[in-house]
Amino acid sequence: MVRRSEQELKPAGRVREDGRRSLLVYLDPDLIKNLKKAALDDERHVYEMVEEAVSDYLAWRGKKRRGE
Repeated sequence: MVRRSEQELKPAGRVREDGRRSLLVYLDPDLIKNLKKAALDDERHVYEMVEEAVSDYLAWRGKKRRGE
C-alpha cells in the first residue's frame, strides 16, 4: 500500500479561512431536503448543523465506550 503525504491528499481547490476541509457524503434525497428546510427554518448553514450532529455523536460514542 502506498502512503501519500498530507500535501498530496489536500485538494487543489479553494482554501477556507476557517480551516474547514470538504468531505463528500451520500445521503438519502429526503434527508437532504429535510435538512435544508431545517437549516432555512433555523437560519443556519447546513454544514453547521451537520458539524454539530457529528460532534454530538462522537461525544456520545466516546462516553459510551468509556462506560459513562
